[in-house]
Parts: sequence; C-alpha cells; structure tokens
Amino acid sequence: MAGFAARILLAGICMGAVVGSASARSWHSDDTAALVGGVLLGGIAAAAISHDHHHHNQYIGPRPVYGGAPFSPSRGVICYPNQVACYNNNGTYLPAWTSRVF
Repeated sequence: MAGFAARILLAGICMGAVVGSASARSWHSDDTAALVGGVLLGGIAAAAISHDHHHHNQYIGPRPVYGGAPFSPSRGVICYPNQVACYNNNGTYLPAWTSRVF
C-alpha cells in the first residue's frame, strides 16, 4: 500500500511539473488529450505492476490434521505425524518421504 501511495505522489509531482512548464502557453485540445491519455496510461501501468493483488475467490483448505505415534514406512525412515515430517535414523530430514507420506 505504501508503494502505491508513493506512485500516486510521484505522478502528482510529475503532473505539477508538466502543468507548470506548459502554463506559459495556451492549452489546446491536443494537449489536454495527451495529458489525460498519459495519466490514464500511468494509472494502468501502476495497477499492472502492483503486487497488492490477491485472489479472494480462491479457496485454500485447512491442512489435514495428523496425529498419533511415530511410525516407520520403510527401513531407516521414521515419520512423526505431529511434526508432519520424516527423518532417517541419524536425524536428517527427508523431504521426499515427507511428501510421499503426508
């Protein structure tokens, strides 16, 4: 949100510079159209690069509840349901087994 506010502030400063430098001459319809087009294009660009967009209609379900005693799906592998993780006998984490089991 702070990034968006900074972009708006920067756009306002740029607009002030454009209006200030162009105030010495009279405005024509071409100048106004170019100015409005530039502002719209800048707004579209700012919205396109914004990282504040989230999909509010995407459902992400709760993580399954695991519980129970540790078990061994294979020799040398111990899986702990409360941690949702599998380790080998010397304590090294095994991501492949964890993915496969949980």
